[in-house]
Amino acid sequence: MKNIAIDMGGTRVKVGLFDRETLLSTEIIPACAQENFGKTIENIDNVIGRLMKQHNIPSIQGIGLSIPGLVNTKENKVISINEKYNDSVHFNLNQWAKSKWDAILATENDARAALAGEWKKGAGKGIDNLVMMTLGTGIGGAAMIEGKLLHGKHYQAGCLGGHFTIDFQGRMCNCGNRGCVETKGSSWVLPELAVEYNYKVENISFEMLFNDMRNGNPAATKMLDMCVNAWSACAVNLIHAYDPEMLIIGGGVMKSADIILPKMKTWIDKYAWTPWGKVELKTAQLEDTAALYGMNYLIGTLAY
Repeated sequence: MKNIAIDMGGTRVKVGLFDRETLLSTEIIPACAQENFGKTIENIDNVIGRLMKQHNIPSIQGIGLSIPGLVNTKENKVISINEKYNDSVHFNLNQWAKSKWDAILATENDARAALAGEWKKGAGKGIDNLVMMTLGTGIGGAAMIEGKLLHGKHYQAGCLGGHFTIDFQGRMCNCGNRGCVETKGSSWVLPELAVEYNYKVENISFEMLFNDMRNGNPAATKMLDMCVNAWSACAVNLIHAYDPEMLIIGGGVMKSADIILPKMKTWIDKYAWTPWGKVELKTAQLEDTAALYGMNYLIGTLAY
């Protein structure tokens, strides 16, 4: 059974060719997230064609599409998406998969897809009650309860952990709420935080912050302590909401897991109300391929 799994990020699109559970090959292309969505699909079609030709595969059975937005997974429709692939809400994904590739289609929110991948092949293997946080431009999230991804009536359950309120008098978030976790610890808010903490740099990034922290920069240290505390508060909220056995943390920021994990574990062990024991904390293992493995798994759950 040959499948195609696609992870549509904000800057890159990753396409993977699977033979059952084996990832045979991948290709990465620019996202073109601000252009016509049909053009993005056309670019993806070209990659699929190349991968099939390289492996001498005449046809595929399924396509799995991971999307950075809210997705109606039953009807394969994008419900809502923020500042990228905006016209995807009007695109007929079912028609595309059937007419172009004669393949069945599975769609999912990107954070849920990544969690499914970590559950099947990564840090969460063998654990059926999981929560995942992804730290980056924003703060993504997903939850699994008793081996089932949590969706909710309107397909947004578990995905909005980055918009939990941790400071009801805090700064306005780009979602319209006030005091979200993202306003305390995401890439998009770093320039504002730098002014607040008198951290005078250009082209600020978490990588720069962690490097300066390691070199003893007091402003970087103070600012990062606040960010890690915000992530920790978010983690406690996720634990209280979804009762997981394990919390998986992903994203490029976790290259500094040696700093982040001990601080978060101390906070969580102190403030999370878990009389049964302690939630296990792990770094995501698959990173760039998590959503691909997740989507390949989700294709397999569909009836052929």
